[in-house]
Amino acid sequence: MIKSLWHPNIIVFHGVTKERLNSSKTADFGLSKQISEMSSSSGSVVYGMPAYIEPKNFIDQKYKRDKKSDIYSLGVILWEISSGRPPFSSFELGGIAIHILQGNREEPIEGTPPQYIELYKLCWDNDPVNRPETKFILNILKQFI
Repeated sequence: MIKSLWHPNIIVFHGVTKERLNSSKTADFGLSKQISEMSSSSGSVVYGMPAYIEPKNFIDQKYKRDKKSDIYSLGVILWEISSGRPPFSSFELGGIAIHILQGNREEPIEGTPPQYIELYKLCWDNDPVNRPETKFILNILKQFI
């Protein structure tokens, strides 16, 4: 579980690594000191960029992020890949959470394959129960390779 998944935290390796040819890793050292100083019960505090944080975190500060939280963030990243720009880039940082809580999401980019759009919309569904599992996501994405 990442808890702060957004594009600057993704490192892509091109070429041969120990694991395989071409791979990606996630990393986030920006909050390492603050998090290490906090108690383990504070894992529900909202950290990160609002556009990538699932709506339930804005409503309930005690909501514990889990794998489905990362799936939400992945959906936003998938949209970002198709658009070539960060989500809600025309918004002030403080207004993004309100916009998302009102049910708004970025619009699909013209020319994006419908199945890809359907995938990222499933990922960023308001209800974590409706978000797909990682195996499903991987199977869909493999179709685009």
